Order: sequence, then C-alpha cells, then structure tokens
Amino acid sequence: VPPGWTYEHDMELGRFLYDHSEKKLKCMDCTKEHINSIEVSSQMEDCGAAHLTDNLTYTFWESSGPPGQHWVRLNMKKGAIVKRLWLMLDGQSNSYVPRRVAVYGGTPSRLQHLRTVLINENSYQNVCILRDMKTHMPVLEIRFLECRDQGYNVRLQGIKIISFWEWDLILNADMFQPARLIRYPLLEGGDANMLYRRAVLIQRFVQLLESVLSYLIPLSEDSIGTFNALR
Repeated sequence: VPPGWTYEHDMELGRFLYDHSEKKLKCMDCTKEHINSIEVSSQMEDCGAAHLTDNLTYTFWESSGPPGQHWVRLNMKKGAIVKRLWLMLDGQSNSYVPRRVAVYGGTPSRLQHLRTVLINENSYQNVCILRDMKTHMPVLEIRFLECRDQGYNVRLQGIKIISFWEWDLILNADMFQPARLIRYPLLEGGDANMLYRRAVLIQRFVQLLESVLSYLIPLSEDSIGTFNALR
C-alpha cells in the first residue's frame, strides 16, 4: 500500500476508473458494429431476423411456432463486452409482447443462465434485459419463456446493445495525467505510475470477485437469514 494511502483513496480511484470507462459508452448504439450475426428460432414471411437491426419502427421480427420455443441468438464479435442489451417491444398487439425472458451466454456448446426478466405489464417500448457484463461472451441467447395473454408468438421491433471492446479496458499510466485528476482531490498530486499500479490491483480484484460472486451470493430461494449471515 502506498504511504498515506487510505480506503477513501481506493474509493476515489475506483470512481475515476468508472467515470473514464463510462463516458465514451453513453448513447452509443453498437448493435451492428459488435454483432457478427443473428439467428432466430423461426420467423414469419417478411418478418425475418434482419428487421431486428434495421432501426425501423414499422418493421419487426415475428416468430412462427409453438409457445415457449422462441429464441434470438446473438453471435458476438471477438472481444465485444455487452454493457446494455434492450428489447424493443411492439406494443400494437398485447399477445405478441414477451412477458418473461431468460438470457443465456457463453460458447455455443456451453451456454450458462445469466438472468431471467419479468417484463412489466406497462412496458411497451424498450426494456433492458442485461447489463454490466464484465467478460466477453461469444454467444448471447434470448429465450422467450412466456408471452402476455397466453400468446403463441413473439414480435419485436428490434434489439439494441451498448458494448465495448475488451482492449478498451487496458490501463496505462497516461490515464493519470494531472488535467484528468482535477475532479478527484485525493488523487491530485499522486505519481502517475503509482496510481496506475494501484488501478491494476483494483481491476485484478474486481475480476477475481466477479469470477466467484455467483458462488457467494445465495440463490433467491434461500432464506433472508442466510443472506444476512453472508453480508
């Protein structure tokens, strides 16, 4: 630990890293840039997968088949990490709006469950179903478990992602120039190389914590007492 360094310094350094990694991501639609291809379980004629990324509000993808067996698979470009993933709903017909979706990620032969989302009945526009991924997933698969009003098929105006490349997270000492530290008084005057080494340590800790977090946090069916003990 550097001389005179405190927990508050680490907090401020963490805030600096977060701020500088987030700025360039805001309001950037990376759907076409970071997705290699899109596969779907089925599609109606003239309502194909291509409409999921055409950015047109009057076109849509519509599945064709038995309920509970509809999915959209995103094949991501190597190194792309998803920050936000939205479904753009088509609210014209209630029975085509998904009510419950599950997101899986990983390699094509080994997809792991990431999140299940119950979509609010009042949602008729964009719904975020995945956020803040820390690692690259070659495949993201959206499975539509249930539609509203016991509907059979799913209809989406599109999908949208905000993402970044793995190599954008590479740290270097040049990040810690004095002009960038003005809003971070605890870091001002700090040696750039020292701040860089400390930032690398924080990033390594975050990566280690992320790798074991799923084994530490109890499942939702566990008792609140278990969670309190863990906390």
